[in-house]
Amino acid sequence: MENFDIYKDISERTQGDIYVGVVGPVRTGKSTFIRKFMELIVIPNISNNYKKERAKDTLPQSGSGKTITTVEPKFVPNDEAVEIELSDNAKMRVRMVDCVGYMVNGATGHIENNEPRMVKTPWYDEEIPFLEAAEIGTRKVIKEHSTIGFVVTTDGSITEIPRENYIEAEEKVINELKEINKPFII
Repeated sequence: MENFDIYKDISERTQGDIYVGVVGPVRTGKSTFIRKFMELIVIPNISNNYKKERAKDTLPQSGSGKTITTVEPKFVPNDEAVEIELSDNAKMRVRMVDCVGYMVNGATGHIENNEPRMVKTPWYDEEIPFLEAAEIGTRKVIKEHSTIGFVVTTDGSITEIPRENYIEAEEKVINELKEINKPFII
């Protein structure tokens, strides 16, 4: 039986570009994961110092607490994928795609003055509620912008939001990935 190398297979099928859509509920650490992944694996592989600095400048912000900090889908780095070596015979160019995620009870930042927070998006001429924009952007990351999904979950210990508040949003994102047969990991 021929030895199958999944990394080589994915690299060949996608011409080496892997867009990792980091998805899941809000306030799970998606942006923190992207920041750490970029700092440890991707940015060290950028040889051009100017591109390296630009890549650092595009890293997502992350914060503690219940307030949603990501406000729109974001490609990291924002200009092009970066080549990394997985093994002696497999290389790929990687780019992370961040998103707001699906709302969980207890998260804040979507309401202002007891009204839905309204935002301008590239998808509509008029303002729409932040939560609607978050769902649209998250679905776009899942369906249109990623080669593979990386679902981030939490046990609730990183915020004051209980674990049970995350379950419905986790199931929603996992079901959407399954519906379109998008490969994903949790």
